[in-house]
Amino acid sequence: MKLLQYFRENLWCRRTLGFLWHLVGIVLCYAAAFQIRFDFDVPAEFYPSVLDTLPIAIFSFLASIVIFRLYVGLWMFFSFRDCLTTALAFAVGSLALAVLIYLTRSFSFEGFPRSVLVINYLLILGWEVGGRSIVRIIREWRVTSARGKGKDRRNIAIIGAPEEADALIRSMAKQSSDFGRLVCIITEAKKHKGGEIHGVPIRCGVENAGAIVSDLGISMLLFLPPFTAPRYFKEVMKSVSEHKAKCEYRVIPSIDDITSGRVDVTSIRRVAIEDLLHRKPYEIDNERMRNSIEGKSILVTGAGGSIGSEICRQVLRLRPRALVLFEISEYNLFQIEREFASSDEAAETSIIGVVGDVRKSNDMRGAIRQASGVDTIYHAAAYKHVGLMERNPATCFQNNVGGTHVAATIAAEESVGQFVLISSDKAVRPTSLMGASKRLAERSIIERPKGETEYKAVRFGNVLGSSGSVVPIFKDQIKKGGPVTVTSAKVTRYFMTIPEAVELVLAAGSVGEDREILVLEMGDPVKIDSLAKRMIELSGFVPGEDIKIEYVGLKKGEKEFEELLTDGEDVVRTENDRIWVVEKSDSEISDWDIEAVLKTIDAGVGEDIRLLAHEHISGSLLMD
Repeated sequence: MKLLQYFRENLWCRRTLGFLWHLVGIVLCYAAAFQIRFDFDVPAEFYPSVLDTLPIAIFSFLASIVIFRLYVGLWMFFSFRDCLTTALAFAVGSLALAVLIYLTRSFSFEGFPRSVLVINYLLILGWEVGGRSIVRIIREWRVTSARGKGKDRRNIAIIGAPEEADALIRSMAKQSSDFGRLVCIITEAKKHKGGEIHGVPIRCGVENAGAIVSDLGISMLLFLPPFTAPRYFKEVMKSVSEHKAKCEYRVIPSIDDITSGRVDVTSIRRVAIEDLLHRKPYEIDNERMRNSIEGKSILVTGAGGSIGSEICRQVLRLRPRALVLFEISEYNLFQIEREFASSDEAAETSIIGVVGDVRKSNDMRGAIRQASGVDTIYHAAAYKHVGLMERNPATCFQNNVGGTHVAATIAAEESVGQFVLISSDKAVRPTSLMGASKRLAERSIIERPKGETEYKAVRFGNVLGSSGSVVPIFKDQIKKGGPVTVTSAKVTRYFMTIPEAVELVLAAGSVGEDREILVLEMGDPVKIDSLAKRMIELSGFVPGEDIKIEYVGLKKGEKEFEELLTDGEDVVRTENDRIWVVEKSDSEISDWDIEAVLKTIDAGVGEDIRLLAHEHISGSLLMD
């Protein structure tokens, strides 16, 4: 074994053995070609022809091997492409052999049987291709045998097109890690029904996935592009759920990983709830968005939060002159700074981390001046958890309303070009104090006196995976074995992924006008009950059996249905079909005295703050 390992690791030893293999093959095949030509009874008069032309054959074929670099390839990874290259190389060698024999025998083949050239070509090709193929077969057999020793190997089914499945199976064969036993390929094309790829049977119809999983005892479904669209995930999961089957759902999101052979354990990830969101494709005016950020100085409040950190990442890709990370949490700021420290995208941008509180004028002013001025502020700092804010009304309003007012005021005093508030759909006819605080925050910037600074608010719904989102809560409950708690079977919410929401926020900042509230198109509402069931299924469990679902009722301040507009508001589509502008707001419902409002908020009396919200918000549904 040590000797074998030495030959594997020593390049010159491998090359020497390969040369001997070629030389022996050339001699044996050339001699065998004459024997086959004369039915293994070569006449004595042809012996001189064999001996005279053998050196020419050795020279011709070794030259072809060198020219086509057949000595470079690793035999254990011999492929169909290598087979074609080998066939071409020895065809050229055979042609060279024929030409040299013709020239050395005075422009004649007299005394030399020409059929030997054809027979020799077939024999030498079989020798070369066969030898390499045997090495590869032995390697794959050893890998398969090693994997087969595990008693608990899982059965896997691929959902994808035959072409991608073929490439994946080839790639998996090269991996040393155990992916499991591939038992089936599920595709849509009926013409492939009953066929096989590398011995793996093909079944047709993703709608039959549940029956297939149940019949074959499949424990993992692996989705390949283009079967990674939400509709395929939903159809397969519905079928599996109907058959009360259990399995994992995994995906290879990039077809490049498959075709290039880079597939490994890290590129196969679990299907996430984000993959089930059906989102219409949309186009962003990247040039306009880049012009609003490239070479500019950008400040992001709440830079360490889920939304704020993603704003920073996407802003950084647009190459700003400076990026100020303003964050009250030392830990969150440390994490985001550490992330950017190793980022190539941050090489041309000055990254400035500032620990500060948006409610303190000096903190905001100092952050802006550290960057020698700021062109745009994205104000993402806010308290967002509905339940907690119901119990802490003073802190909620002091941060969300007072903090927004302070940040906006300092922006004007420091000649910031644009101030973009990250708002919420909960600001529409709010039933919670958090929603009411966001609505007053909107009013605090939209109804400011006109000046050099442009103010905009961007309103959107829930984002999957954000802090306080229901998704991580469900994941934790599933991990603990349940139950998963849902407020009501009727509750619906709008959802976006964090990157999608932030991309639209940046786009809205570049297309919106001064003192506008922009609304992001959120798609169709999602039932929280269905979301919980899908997450349980994605974890490989059966909802209601393995993991129970409990309905606990609406908490104080929660709505059954979210809204993006009030009854008194209309929207106008912008040039981006996913961004709308609120045409009419409810600013005229009361006299707006921001100083009086802030005074009430600073007093910190919960009852007065709730009364304040009732007085200044149109359509308020706040519970007393």
